[in-house]
Amino acid sequence: MSGVRDGLADGDLTVSVGGTTIVATDEVLAQAQFLNVLRDDLADWVGRAYRIRNLDPYWPANWLGQDPWPDLLQVAGRLNSLHEYCGVTADNLVAAARSYGYVERVAREAALMGAADLAYGLGRLLRGGVFALAGTPFGVSMAGAASVGRIGLHGSLRSPSRSPAARNGADELDPRLLTNPNVVALVRAAASSLDDVAWGLAGTPRSVGRAFGDEGLGVIGISRTALGVLAVARNGGVFRESPVSVAAVGTPTQPTPPTGVGDLAERIPKAVAGKPQVRIENYGDAEHPSWAVYISGTVEWDAIAKTDPLDLTSNITAMAGQTAGSFETVISAMKAAGIAPSDPVVLAGHSQGGLIATQVAAYSWFNVQAVATFGAPESKVPVPDGVATLTVEHTDDIVPAMGGDSLTDSDDRVTVRREAFASEPLPAGAALPAHNLDTYRETALLIDASPEANLQGFRDTVTDVLGSEAGEAVLWRGSRVPERPAPQ
Repeated sequence: MSGVRDGLADGDLTVSVGGTTIVATDEVLAQAQFLNVLRDDLADWVGRAYRIRNLDPYWPANWLGQDPWPDLLQVAGRLNSLHEYCGVTADNLVAAARSYGYVERVAREAALMGAADLAYGLGRLLRGGVFALAGTPFGVSMAGAASVGRIGLHGSLRSPSRSPAARNGADELDPRLLTNPNVVALVRAAASSLDDVAWGLAGTPRSVGRAFGDEGLGVIGISRTALGVLAVARNGGVFRESPVSVAAVGTPTQPTPPTGVGDLAERIPKAVAGKPQVRIENYGDAEHPSWAVYISGTVEWDAIAKTDPLDLTSNITAMAGQTAGSFETVISAMKAAGIAPSDPVVLAGHSQGGLIATQVAAYSWFNVQAVATFGAPESKVPVPDGVATLTVEHTDDIVPAMGGDSLTDSDDRVTVRREAFASEPLPAGAALPAHNLDTYRETALLIDASPEANLQGFRDTVTDVLGSEAGEAVLWRGSRVPERPAPQ
């Protein structure tokens, strides 16, 4: 497993549950958990002290009322006081974390509302100008979204692994800018507000956006914007989906089941052209099988789909909530591997692979029990209730911010955030170092080292599903199948 860079500490993580109930560093929650354990131990020692006093056969009959063990009685009293103090302190720590979570949620709601109002005002200013389209409000939405999409193709949506030396200096973006947490937060707010620009362009009443947009029911948002990009761009010959085929590659191996989040991140295939994009592990026996599925990130970043289905076309299609080539690849590989509808499954994915993992979890055909995503723009995907979900994001990673913000997280979703390069210098030649899979693997190791209860619960779920006996791992590669030209 990849080593952890110097300077990382357990307290670097921030953990939230459901996006609303609790937000705190894992160190605070771990201290609360430690105090609760200590409180239970103290209660046990208090009981032992009293039992030892009761062992004296003469003490109950001592008519003078003198205690033959005054020191032991004093110790028991102090232990009992410490027991109560630990409980109160632990409760106060958790209450403070919940209060912080409430304040953070109010701040997020205010920021989302403010950004939406600003975006709507911008749309109103542009109404009737060069950005307007004739037709329905939905048509206007598509035009505004496509404009933003075309801008993105020449900037931050370029391959994060491509070195600066290989790029044209005219469109080069400073990695320090793209890895700035404030810029990432701004991008998240902007992504959530693109639909509000379109509604402003269309002249739709602001109340509609507030009721149905990201700041309301979430019916209209980044997915509608991505739909607009697709509708316009496909007329121009880009972002066109095609059928896919999958095949097992290489020789099967016999791994042991993953025991933590670090193992899940370590087994995700790296996004390399021509290499497998999916790894499927089978555990248990023929009567009671269980499975782990790992999905790589985006491999090709060209707007025109070529051979690899984990490409930019699938990125946009998946964010629009449509059937992407990458989704078809994973579903086809899972079925070809023999995963039955009743078999329990654990999913893990990086970047686009994480987005697809959540969509597979929402796909009713499979019995998904747990999902772990790393740096994925998947905050809008509604994972079904009962599916343990771990979302890992770096606050200096711009990619998950492109999925916008969500205020309707399930209580089954645990989100872990960390600034990957808070004190570390950025590595040379990496455009988005905080998005690299290796960087997320480092964060996964910190998650495994954390005693925070929700993180332990997720690890226990994975272990319960996959067991402890060795299984079989097979790599799968998907390819786009060129569509035959229509007969003349």
